[in-house]
Amino acid sequence: MVRTLVIAAGGGGDAITAAMVGRKLGEIEVAAIMSYSWDRLMLDPAPGPRNVADFVGIVELASGVYEISAESGLRSGGRPTLPALAGLLPYRFLLLDPLAGAVGLSVQISSAARLFRADEVLLVDVGGDIIAVGTEASLRTPLADSLVLAAAVRSGLPLRLLVAGVGLDGELTEGELAARLADLGATPRFTFAAKDFDSVRPLFEWHPSEANGLLAAAADGVRGKVETRQGHTTVTLTDAAPIVHEVDSAAVCANSLAAHLAETATLEAVEEVIRSYRGSSEIDFERGRLAEVAARPAPGDALPVIDRYSDRARGARIDYLTLRRVAEIAEAMDPISGQRLRTLLAEARPAQYRPPLYRTG
Repeated sequence: MVRTLVIAAGGGGDAITAAMVGRKLGEIEVAAIMSYSWDRLMLDPAPGPRNVADFVGIVELASGVYEISAESGLRSGGRPTLPALAGLLPYRFLLLDPLAGAVGLSVQISSAARLFRADEVLLVDVGGDIIAVGTEASLRTPLADSLVLAAAVRSGLPLRLLVAGVGLDGELTEGELAARLADLGATPRFTFAAKDFDSVRPLFEWHPSEANGLLAAAADGVRGKVETRQGHTTVTLTDAAPIVHEVDSAAVCANSLAAHLAETATLEAVEEVIRSYRGSSEIDFERGRLAEVAARPAPGDALPVIDRYSDRARGARIDYLTLRRVAEIAEAMDPISGQRLRTLLAEARPAQYRPPLYRTG
């Protein structure tokens, strides 16, 4: 078997699927899993990815290589994904710290591969936004994926790129995804089954990642139309949703925003590049969302609000809402109120509460 350093492209949620990919691929031995600590504001109420200094209980294994364990935590509180994963799975989890841009990340990747004697790097993305050219109108969150792709290519290590749950992030249209996959000569590698997510199923009781939650639901056999974040996007779960494709990482990088990030040496420089092409970065978006959440009054009785919204959604032929969308509707967007909402739904609406989804009828 090939010793492989597995990297989650998109942060907290993608680390869940990256671990499942590592377990599913029989030809590799997972040396370690690297990931940003970049969680939704519902879990970690601070915009952008976290760095080494934000953590307690993190261990430096070598220069620039930091391990997160089940005992690790954020100095400011919150509920990051990586320590929870470390407590559930028999893998070593390493932090991707993006403060030094693609230059710094490439050094971290190289050092980790050397320390863990990895023969190759396997980059895992969920949803498919990593294969975007960068000009697509609906592309919302290119920074994390583009940055780690640029860094992995820059490292010069043998690199493979797998994309799971194509379209589940709702960032590119079906036509854009189909054309890009064809241009890149994408190859289906395997299809997730329900049993593949059994070991991480407890995470979806509290984790708000939509694309990864939808992938797990699709693997479970759930089919139908799902409304996601802010009500602007719907995703349809089909038989194609659990399929994992392999694409040419070099070809993706050469014709994407990643090509413009290779020489960045600070996170600020990365944001400047993204803004120059997209107008703003996803960190800008999170800064704005944090201000909105802070300005909201405390939520009142959520059930009538959720019931009315679910009725309207069902009338619009929407089968499910993501639990993140339900939290938005109920204005329960901080970690404490979000958990209270889930407890309420589990007790008062058990037939509809199906983490990571909520049935509209």
